[in-house]
Amino acid sequence: MTEKNKPLLRILNAINKRNPIHYQIPNVGKFIFNKIVPYIFIYRIPASGKKDKMIADLAKTENASIVCKADSFPLEEWIMPIAENLAQEFGACLLIEVWVAEKPQKHDVMLHIGQKDILPLAQYLERNIRMEALELSVTIEKDMNIPKPDQMPALFGKKYLQNKQILLMGISINDRYHDHEENILPLLMRTFRETLAKSLSRLFFEFLRVYTHLNATAQKINFQQELTPLMNEIDQALAQESKKFDFLLMVTPLNAHEAWLQFKKDKYWKVPKFLYRPMHVDPDLVKRRLYNLRIEDIYDPTMAYIFRDKRSELDSMITMLADRGKEDFLHGSLQVFGNVSEKLYNSALAILMMTEPENMSNKSEEWIGPAEFAKMAREEVRFLQQQNAEFNCPIRIREDISGVMVNRGALNISKEYKLTLNRAKALIQHEVGTHVVTYFNGRMQPLNLFSLGVPGYEELQEGLAVLSEYIVGGLNNNRLRIIAARVIAVQHMLLGNSFTECFTLLVDQFGFRPESAFQIVMRVYRGGGLTKDALYLKGIMELIQYLHEGHNVHLLMMGKIRKDYLPIIKDLLQREILIPPAITPRYLFPEYLEKWKEVKTKASIFKLTH
Repeated sequence: MTEKNKPLLRILNAINKRNPIHYQIPNVGKFIFNKIVPYIFIYRIPASGKKDKMIADLAKTENASIVCKADSFPLEEWIMPIAENLAQEFGACLLIEVWVAEKPQKHDVMLHIGQKDILPLAQYLERNIRMEALELSVTIEKDMNIPKPDQMPALFGKKYLQNKQILLMGISINDRYHDHEENILPLLMRTFRETLAKSLSRLFFEFLRVYTHLNATAQKINFQQELTPLMNEIDQALAQESKKFDFLLMVTPLNAHEAWLQFKKDKYWKVPKFLYRPMHVDPDLVKRRLYNLRIEDIYDPTMAYIFRDKRSELDSMITMLADRGKEDFLHGSLQVFGNVSEKLYNSALAILMMTEPENMSNKSEEWIGPAEFAKMAREEVRFLQQQNAEFNCPIRIREDISGVMVNRGALNISKEYKLTLNRAKALIQHEVGTHVVTYFNGRMQPLNLFSLGVPGYEELQEGLAVLSEYIVGGLNNNRLRIIAARVIAVQHMLLGNSFTECFTLLVDQFGFRPESAFQIVMRVYRGGGLTKDALYLKGIMELIQYLHEGHNVHLLMMGKIRKDYLPIIKDLLQREILIPPAITPRYLFPEYLEKWKEVKTKASIFKLTH
């Protein structure tokens, strides 16, 4: 081995020993193997010396990449032994070479293939790019020869690749993220980079699964294997801003009980006046701090997406708080919590039509007050502490809330609250077993986001909480009717009906007692119109379908997550950034296994009614 070839030998030895290696050739290029994997991202800087920032940044997101100057380094001489070694080690090797199209091409992204065996991978990548960014156009070009950038030599001859188990795909980019003066258009550049990074991540996973003898799920194939200082900094900053205000407390009336007594005194015709906690944060300052966060500097697209998503939600929520009592509050609620679909409304209506109105004539049930309920909650906390001594849940009886509410792992109970003993057992699983447990499990994660809640977590969280009531035998028809009535109330509010009109509808048409109807309508009209309460029914319906499809319910206990985050959760678990749930609630213990099987079999909210 000559002195000239010693660096290549070092790289080959690292591959054989599966040792990560970084090798830099000054002023020429660098070989980076953060992990020895059977795929390499390649970028040859053209002879003009002009490096494309988007492609160079994209290379930083990959576990294995080669970036070098085309005219200063004979990459074709080095890539052959490297690719051969990887193919021998793993059963196959995939090379992805990316370049800027010299002439403006019709599509934003063109996938070049010269081997039949790689066509399924190209089609898979094409689908993923379309899914990630509808605004980017992509096509597949079948080349007669091995794909390569213009004015550069091919890395391999076509015959050479036939029996080597080496696959090569070219990706040419229409760099319209530069304007006519070659200035960068940052938002468009980010769209290209993040779309390609996510799509290539899935492509490499699919390649491992189909083309190699590796167990793909055991491979840590994505981006950074640990949180970078910048990620931790942004996570802490988002958590800090989130903790400065409690959204639900800020939109919950301070005088709910007094408002009910006055409403009753006024014979249910005068709209009650609700009082709210004073606004103690400046929305403009919060937003300034949020948008000063350097999320655009995070190259890992998964983490960048999570942080950007949370920032957007906090922005919308702080705007809603500033708009309490105004028409714009409802517009913000539709942004954050969504609308009522026709299917959801019809399902709610069907539940109310097929069940009898609540019957309060049964005096045999044992009723309890806030002190007894708090005692039951403390007993449940002690039960859960057997799994982890750090588990805790402050329990407070308060004058300034209505009903019960979990706030950052603390259970708050209204001093006016009363319920039946059977209902209390179910509500303990709803509040402590779901809301508090997922908060604690989220706190055990290295990212604050999973305890505070990812954007839109409420649907899955409330669906799981309501389903837990059914699992322990406490989801009766009265409870289902309340959940359905909340959907009806949200829809009627959105149609422009007043508080009193909606109250009258629930009492006269659906047979609700006045106090129950008031509580339902108050929750929906608070703040100026909160659509969140429609998520309970939507959440449990989505969750029943999720279980029917055979998915794992234990994964939902990771923290406060939403359903479409599950691929992200699995990705972060695989990369060992997240850890499995620390606490399992009572309703997931083996004694309730038959109940879970029952839910999967029934596969319908209507079959849960009595």
